[in-house]
Amino acid sequence: MNAKPIRLLTAGEHELIGRIVATGFADDAVNLWAFCGTGAMKPAFTTMAKYLYLKRGFGHVTADGLAGTLWLPPGAKKGYGLGNLNLGASILRHGGVGALKNSLAIDAFMAQKRKAHPPHYYLFAIAVDPGLQGKGIGGTLMREALSQIDAAHMPAYLENSKERNIAFYQNYGFEVLEEAAPAEGCPPMWLMWRQAR
Repeated sequence: MNAKPIRLLTAGEHELIGRIVATGFADDAVNLWAFCGTGAMKPAFTTMAKYLYLKRGFGHVTADGLAGTLWLPPGAKKGYGLGNLNLGASILRHGGVGALKNSLAIDAFMAQKRKAHPPHYYLFAIAVDPGLQGKGIGGTLMREALSQIDAAHMPAYLENSKERNIAFYQNYGFEVLEEAAPAEGCPPMWLMWRQAR
């Protein structure tokens, strides 16, 4: 295992975490469908981090800037405020009309599913540079966040878009609630829940 030093992201590091998430999700079938390729990923994830996840949530990053996470705590409203226009414009400019339509469909699906659960911490993304995957870095990031979540005695929820990652999340106490396709033509996602500890 290659445990790298990690730290909390700061409010102004949206570009950093946007790049990390885009790189880590470049081969992700759901995100490729949502954004009609990789072109809109970095602009979209950067905007999401700036206007939501680093504003109302938190995240961690490795010291080398090659892996990170984005979380929302219980009660944080998922909305981008003025960032909605920036997000929509970024997706449209870099992915086209199809990307805007697909990403809106997935976002609506995920929002509906999250509302069905009691208050929880929400993992939006855990991303590791492809060259470093499988070396324990994702586990280090996960344990850091879960220590905070467990101290608060709260459950956690995520949408996993890679079947091969189910076992990773199960190692940290998440269980599959449902396999679902968020929209017609979209690859499946596995909705996963971790009970409070």
